[in-house]
Amino acid sequence: MTKLTVRRPLIVVVAAAAVAVGVGLAVWATVFRSDAKELRASETCNEGVFSANVEPLERLVSPDSSFTSDWSREASDSSLLLTCSNSTAHASVKMTAELKDGSVKDWRTQLGGADTADGTRFDVGTEAFVWEKQAAVYVVCKSHSAGSSHTAGLKDPYLSILVSASGSVEEDSDTQRQDLAHLASRMFFEAQLQTGCQEDFVAPSGPPRLTD
Repeated sequence: MTKLTVRRPLIVVVAAAAVAVGVGLAVWATVFRSDAKELRASETCNEGVFSANVEPLERLVSPDSSFTSDWSREASDSSLLLTCSNSTAHASVKMTAELKDGSVKDWRTQLGGADTADGTRFDVGTEAFVWEKQAAVYVVCKSHSAGSSHTAGLKDPYLSILVSASGSVEEDSDTQRQDLAHLASRMFFEAQLQTGCQEDFVAPSGPPRLTD
């Protein structure tokens, strides 16, 4: 009888502790995860950019109730600038597509110090690189006389695509680079639709292939 009397309180204590831990985990999940949300393309800055897949953006910014997304378009007969800004209280992703005049050397000097030797190439446009928190694409465009709609007066027209992530984005990983490259390819697709930059351009069916 003595042994039974000793064990029962112990069992009760262990059971109570397990319940307490379970309740604590449930509270933690409610407090820290209830604010998370699953994005829809219609909630983003330009639905066309994200119509194929919003998951790359979700992974980069971990959207919650503070998520905002803004789109701007500045265009003329000889220029185009598209800007897509997505942010939460803790992270942001900014995407731009700009029509410019110049060479690949000019494009490389405008990468904000990013060294192409440190980047990973991927198969989009004429030349494309991705780093830890940035992706960049250079695309040679056909001339206005050949049918490109925003290249009047430009001698060597090209599209420059930049995607930059900041804030509490995870440490460098293959998935993160793939996501940045994927967003850059979608931004290029949107710019291509508006400029007629290249012939026979086909929308990417999935993320671009990282080549090295």
